[in-house]
Amino acid sequence: MPRVSGFTNAIQYGGIAMYLGFATLALALLGGRSKRQTMALGLLGACGIYASFLSDSRGSWVVIPLLVAAIWLMTWLNGYKRLASLAAGCMLLLGLIVAVPAYQKLEQRSSEATREISQYLQDPQKYAVTSVGQRLEQWRLAIHLIEQRPLTGWGLAGYPAAKQQMVDQGLAHPSVMEYGHAHNEILDMWVKRGLLGLILLLLFYAVPAAIFWPTKSRIARVNAEQRSKLLALRAAATLLPLAYFGFGWTQVFFAHNSGNMFYIFSLAVLWGGICRLESQAAPAPQS
Repeated sequence: MPRVSGFTNAIQYGGIAMYLGFATLALALLGGRSKRQTMALGLLGACGIYASFLSDSRGSWVVIPLLVAAIWLMTWLNGYKRLASLAAGCMLLLGLIVAVPAYQKLEQRSSEATREISQYLQDPQKYAVTSVGQRLEQWRLAIHLIEQRPLTGWGLAGYPAAKQQMVDQGLAHPSVMEYGHAHNEILDMWVKRGLLGLILLLLFYAVPAAIFWPTKSRIARVNAEQRSKLLALRAAATLLPLAYFGFGWTQVFFAHNSGNMFYIFSLAVLWGGICRLESQAAPAPQS
């Protein structure tokens, strides 16, 4: 197989696999579980990251530093400073180990991206058909159209019509009409639905992240024995909107059924798990 796709879009598959990998690693490293459980979860998390590498989804690879930094920060702010450094180090080491079998593929795709950027900058009209060149061309058009209608946007029908007009005038490569989105979640929402749509999209990321974020007061809702598990679960949940925000810079995840379904149902499942754990492990009231 040229790239693993999991019976869906390879880019979507790679992003979802990357999130699942890091979420599982968070559960393994922060959950205070037995050595056997930690090793099993660590292996499963590595499988998720490796699946993402095999998907050739470069947009998911660039999110790795964000996810590692988020896990470190959430652990550090809750007073687990040694654990934060240990977890970040383990994830980086594991990432390197997992990347070794796919080294040639990673090097090839990275070199290809660098070459396509250089080619597009030299001759946009000629190299807009490449993978990276297509994204750069879509971003250029979206920014140009946003400048004309920053508040109201162009609408679902107006956006492709405006792109077609630019193609007819020779201002854009005809290949941009092959995609109905701007290959960037933020630009796509802004150019179609205006400033209000952009604000709502950002809230779609920010509200779950704010609700899931493991503050000290939230972790203190459970007894001492269960706090590490709650920290791990809240950390894994917080990674979801952060990961989607990062994936959205090179792909419109919410333009695909897999992106919508996984995000919506994961929010519900993760929140249900948090509520269940907090209700079962609430500290006894003081008399």
